[in-house]
Amino acid sequence: MNIFSNIATTESLYLFLWLLGAFLIGLIVGWYIWGVAKRALEAELESWKAKYKGLSDEHEALKIEMESLNTTHAELKADYDWKAKRLHDIETEKGDLHTKIYGLKDKLKEADSSRLAFGNQIEGLNASYNGAKSEIDTLELKVKGLEAEIEAAGKTHADLNLKVEALEGQLNDTKTSYGASNDVSAALEADLETANGTISDLNAKITGLESNITEYKGMVVDLQSSGDDLKAANARLAVLEGKIAGLTEQLDSAKTDLADCHAAKAELHAAAIMAAPSEEEKKEVTVDAAKAAVAAALSASIGTATIDDKDDLTNIKGIGEFIENKLNDLGIYTFRQIANFDDEMVANITRAIEFFPGRIQRDEWIPQAKGFVGESQAGSDVIEVEGAPMSKTSAEDARTQVREILSSKFPTASADDKDDLKVISGVGPFIEEKLNNLGIFTYEQVGSFDKKMVDMITDAIEFFPGRIERDQWVKQAKGLFDAKSND
Repeated sequence: MNIFSNIATTESLYLFLWLLGAFLIGLIVGWYIWGVAKRALEAELESWKAKYKGLSDEHEALKIEMESLNTTHAELKADYDWKAKRLHDIETEKGDLHTKIYGLKDKLKEADSSRLAFGNQIEGLNASYNGAKSEIDTLELKVKGLEAEIEAAGKTHADLNLKVEALEGQLNDTKTSYGASNDVSAALEADLETANGTISDLNAKITGLESNITEYKGMVVDLQSSGDDLKAANARLAVLEGKIAGLTEQLDSAKTDLADCHAAKAELHAAAIMAAPSEEEKKEVTVDAAKAAVAAALSASIGTATIDDKDDLTNIKGIGEFIENKLNDLGIYTFRQIANFDDEMVANITRAIEFFPGRIQRDEWIPQAKGFVGESQAGSDVIEVEGAPMSKTSAEDARTQVREILSSKFPTASADDKDDLKVISGVGPFIEEKLNNLGIFTYEQVGSFDKKMVDMITDAIEFFPGRIERDQWVKQAKGLFDAKSND
């Protein structure tokens, strides 16, 4: 069927033309609209291309900046790692310095203690020197007295010679008057011979005494200028004094002999002098008796020990190797034995080791020994390495426990009540600051510490075990608190 066969009328033709015209107009309008839209899209595309190019440029710039930042970050990280390592090294050095400081403080305290002990020894030596000088002055006076007595003995000797001469004259007169009296003459001659013999003996004795006096005067001069130590000087003085004492007795005997003309009495007196014990023998008896008393006390009350039980007694201030060896010779090896000393034992030990009287008490051997005995009991399960702090409890836990106990059992205080804890020997600014941080500000608080508290304080301030006891903080603090209260 032909579609155009139906367009036979004019109206149909008009309609067809109208539709065709409308189609063409629509086509033209659509083409125009499409063209406008195309141009708009092309312009927008160009705009997006420009934006894309700008973003690409910006991306490249950011990429370059990112690379620069990565380089800077790497440099900063390397610098940070170096500084962190350096900080760690500094902290390690700081710890080492603290350890060295503690060691130096210990050595300083030991040096102070040695200086104090040396000062006490010097005072004792000065006192002994002054005593020896006084004894020398006394001996010089005795020598002068003996010289005067010898001079008097010489005069007596001259008088005796005159008497002998008179006796000889009387004998001659008697022989002339009584020539037949042989028995009387013989008796007088015998008496004269006896007198002459006595005079000869006395002359020899006086000559010997004069020689001895000269010798002893030389000994006194030598002793005054001698550089020997005081112990040797005292020994020589004792010998010299004994000899002068004997010389005095001999002079007394000589004077008696001169007066009585009796040689037997002089011989008996000399024998008595020879039999008398010397000063050294008396001293030995005294030392031996002291040693015997020490041995008896060790068995009875102090306690015995052997070299296998030996403690290092030189840790006690005032005891050196020489004194330690003397104590060991007496059977004293341990701190516990010294801690058990009483006054009688101290006196016997002083005599037995020939020590300065009162030095054992002044150096406080017994309190020091008791402190070492207490440390050995408290630390029997812990191995202590000298110079390195040890802790049985962490420092933080110990600090917490200390603060709790301070608030419940011990006197409380604040910074307003603060005492100068550095006055306590063994407490410096660093330790004082640590004690203050724990709430410990006063002598009263430190003086109230018990053994448990001392151990916790040691852990809390990371201190050397046993140092608080050795430095006697509690005893010092009690004394300072009492002095402050009295003021």
